Amino acid sequence: MRIMILGGSNSSPKHGWAAELARIAPEHVFDNKFLGAVGSLFGLLRLLKMERDGDPKPDALIFEYTLNDTVWLAGGSLDPQIIADTLGDVLTFCAREGIGILFLCLCLRPHEGQGEAEGSLYLDNIYRTAAEKRGAACLFLADILGHIDASQFVDHKHLDGASFCRVAEAVAERLRQPIPTPGGAALSMRFCYADATQSSITGPVSRLRRSATVFEGAFVEIARGGRCLWNIRGRLVAALLRSTEMSGCYAITAGGRTIRKNAQSLAREAVENLIILHYIAQTLPLGKSVVFDLPTSEEALMALPGDLTLMEGAPRVPFEQQTLEVAGIMIYRPASWARRMFEAVSGG
Repeated sequence: MRIMILGGSNSSPKHGWAAELARIAPEHVFDNKFLGAVGSLFGLLRLLKMERDGDPKPDALIFEYTLNDTVWLAGGSLDPQIIADTLGDVLTFCAREGIGILFLCLCLRPHEGQGEAEGSLYLDNIYRTAAEKRGAACLFLADILGHIDASQFVDHKHLDGASFCRVAEAVAERLRQPIPTPGGAALSMRFCYADATQSSITGPVSRLRRSATVFEGAFVEIARGGRCLWNIRGRLVAALLRSTEMSGCYAITAGGRTIRKNAQSLAREAVENLIILHYIAQTLPLGKSVVFDLPTSEEALMALPGDLTLMEGAPRVPFEQQTLEVAGIMIYRPASWARRMFEAVSGG
């Protein structure tokens, strides 16, 4: 069976449960598409990009983002409805494409003397509800380890070697049974991904292609005085960026509002050129276009309302030298109340 792995840093093919799984389950072919410090919305983006690029589809999918969703939710960058609708779209995509899916739900390290943290339990419930509603499979860390305590972790977000092995063994055992394809193929999708090739550019902007272990695709590189525009309907909820030494502050205009964000990331201490999904923490109005630009006036840019970005760092180069690399944006089109009622009664 060809199995795609979508997950965070715990799913790394070099260490962790995925590395052990590949060793103990050689009868399967694993295509590992992990990326650290991103949540389930990036997993959905991967699937939409796979479809657009015409890449081969897997027989089954292991989806491991519960822990990272917990971090982004606790950090104030994400709301539960976005997570629930993201999982709904992932399940709808798998239903349409005939792909089986297994939600692998890991969790953050609990405090000493406590069981699974409250935030992790909350996310477990969101994943469990989505899976049960659509007939998908779930594996929870508490069911694998039996009891969760701080001694099973090497840090706040990563399990130790022995626990990784137990996770891999549990996944391998589950793969000996059929992985169900979820129902709901006829349901509408809430999100769409618009990549850099779909944008129009003005000013000092370059189109380029980046290829890295974790992501490959088209980008636009915007310098001061440049802008990039997508004509697209909906609400902007995230942007896929490449954080580099040259990254700095930029502006987004969407739904009639303009905000400021910072593409420089402290996580670059571990990865020099970092692919990262920037969530839009505040709820922007629905609109018909999205503009990313790098204003030439530092005073005017810094006067804009800022948007929360976890692990943002101070720019490394002078203001006028800063650039922004964007691969694409995620747009959300929330269902109407009537549509949600219809899908609720129809089992969607």
